[in-house]
Amino acid sequence: MRSIVLSLAVFIILGLSLVSDRAFSQTGVLEEASNTTAVQVVEGLHALLIKSMKAGKEESCPKRFKMLESYILGSFDFPLISRIVLGRHWKKLDADKRNTFIHSFARMTIATYASRFDSWSGESFKTIYSGPDERGHMKVETVLVKSNGERISLDYTCRQDNGRWKIVAVAARGVNDLSVKRAAYASFLKDHTIDQLIAKLDAYTQKCVSPA
Repeated sequence: MRSIVLSLAVFIILGLSLVSDRAFSQTGVLEEASNTTAVQVVEGLHALLIKSMKAGKEESCPKRFKMLESYILGSFDFPLISRIVLGRHWKKLDADKRNTFIHSFARMTIATYASRFDSWSGESFKTIYSGPDERGHMKVETVLVKSNGERISLDYTCRQDNGRWKIVAVAARGVNDLSVKRAAYASFLKDHTIDQLIAKLDAYTQKCVSPA
């Protein structure tokens, strides 16, 4: 099995209005947004990741992508995340280019989860704390418990968008994905265009959804 720590690290580094107005429960059943807490959003993601891991090699990456797609699109605030990770470059983009980036970034995120969470050897997720921060966002602190008992911290920041909670940031062992992605993308865009960055994200996604 690929290292879960590596999986989380890859997600952090790589890491429209395509988002649904309703959320999924842990079992994959749609629930009304008003009935879904931040903890339920995070635990629903974890339940699907375990399902993807248990499917393993019996399900192809494209099938795992489809398994995760709807939930991830509905539970991450991709427009806000995209604005944050692009920083000052976001202001230079027109509406169409912004939507193109959001779409590519969202699909890359799904492909990363589908590619990396592809086998299971007894891992489980556990929520250990949830509560508001100073900005009114909700912090959901969890751990990934490996079969040998090792615990890897995996913490989420969620915010409300039109009355429902969505994931904005993920921190694995204290490393915040937004900070790392913003630095990585800023470095890339020093010598490349936004179209080249989008193409890079799309190429990564393509390896999952249409493997050679």
